[in-house]
Amino acid sequence: MHRSTFRANPVWVSLVAAVMPLTFLESGQRPVNEGWSSAAPLPEPIQELSAAVLRGKIYVAGGIDRTGRPTAATFRYDPAANRWEHIAVLPAPRHHMPLAVVGDTLYAVGGLAEQSFMPESNLWLYREDRNRWEPRAPLPAPRGASGVGAVNGRLIVVGGWGAGRRLIGATAIYDPATDRWRDAAPIPTPRDHLTAAVARGLVYAIGGRPLNPDRNYDVVEAYDPAADRWTKRSAMPSRRGGLAAALLDGAIHVIGGETRGSVFANHEVYDPATDRWTTAPALPVARHGLAAAVVEGKLYVIGGGPRPGFAQTDAVDVFAP
Repeated sequence: MHRSTFRANPVWVSLVAAVMPLTFLESGQRPVNEGWSSAAPLPEPIQELSAAVLRGKIYVAGGIDRTGRPTAATFRYDPAANRWEHIAVLPAPRHHMPLAVVGDTLYAVGGLAEQSFMPESNLWLYREDRNRWEPRAPLPAPRGASGVGAVNGRLIVVGGWGAGRRLIGATAIYDPATDRWRDAAPIPTPRDHLTAAVARGLVYAIGGRPLNPDRNYDVVEAYDPAADRWTKRSAMPSRRGGLAAALLDGAIHVIGGETRGSVFANHEVYDPATDRWTTAPALPVARHGLAAAVVEGKLYVIGGGPRPGFAQTDAVDVFAP
């Protein structure tokens, strides 16, 4: 949620300036961008939240609300009805907390607590049948502002910061069958405020920053859990932290982010099969600390901050290629 200085290859700078201007947009200003439409807004404006899809519905949990305080609110969105509903609140307020689904279960992993951004080690699962959250074995060490993916029935947590606001290199893998964690090969470029997505059996760690908001990364690294090995992939066209990503039609769509003095409308697409990036239509409302999820061929971009630092929107934008 901090701010950083944008740096990019000069060719991309001109392209970003032409296609995706980094201007501020109030929630009422919604330009018409090709491929984008609006959905029912969040019940309340929230930033620093994450999203995951369970049984065709989108879940978001935690974040920072319009008062600038952490929230325990959890919402579920039904795309067919275009309707949000409140469900059971988290056991405690969290922000910068990734969500992921393994099998038929939704998990909330770690995150930051309070306004002091204290990292936590909690692992909670959502019991859909009872509409409640339950604890499971905590992370080996507290961490927040991390990324998470699910591969072969296991949670894989990458990046983020831990105690003393130190970057975490260790990759943590959780097996729901045994309710146990283990450490795996460390991420080559430790960073926080990154995003993660799973494609072709690999977890892609994208962007982020090394705590310093003036040093956003364009780094992309892929973790192969079968080999317990990381490999470097083509860099993202822009340097961004506080961004979000989701897999749509086999490609990873990466949206939003922030610098120290501005927010990104950037929408860049990575093809894991070719290791190449392309540019897609920009977000109607630039923002950071947002959530992203895909349901039935549509990318939903949810909430976030329309200005650097503390700012919240209830906007939900939908991209259909």
